[in-house]
Amino acid sequence: MLEFKLTNVEEQPYLYEERSCSRDPSDISATMGGAFQNVMDFLSSRQISPIQVLAVYYTYDPDRMSFRAGFTVSADAVTKAEGAVKAAVTPAGQVLTFTHVGPYSELRHSYGLMMEYIEKNGLKLGAPTWEIYVDDPQVTPPEQLKTEIFVSLA
Repeated sequence: MLEFKLTNVEEQPYLYEERSCSRDPSDISATMGGAFQNVMDFLSSRQISPIQVLAVYYTYDPDRMSFRAGFTVSADAVTKAEGAVKAAVTPAGQVLTFTHVGPYSELRHSYGLMMEYIEKNGLKLGAPTWEIYVDDPQVTPPEQLKTEIFVSLA
């Protein structure tokens, strides 16, 4: 059972690459993985330490998925963005947050429950929504992966 909470968050600076792909899970995995690798290579080449892995979503399209894949970084690191690697901050303010436990392929189910919660509680969905990937999928079994989700409210 998911636990939804309203909480206030501070902005977090991040470096990212923007990508788009179909909603097919294998396409999402490959496209997102490539973006994460490119940003990690960029961070390594500039000796920037990543803090957390994240994906940020500003739009919803039933056929395509557009996202920013990257890493939260220190505030001074965002000045080093260049080329395909851009800089931004997650917004400060009140958000709805919850933790999905399980395979990334099941995130859709958790988002469906979140939409039911938002409707039931008279909340309005804003943008962006972002996911923090707590565990390394290379070493954590899929059923134990934790994804912290933050949803901006309008």
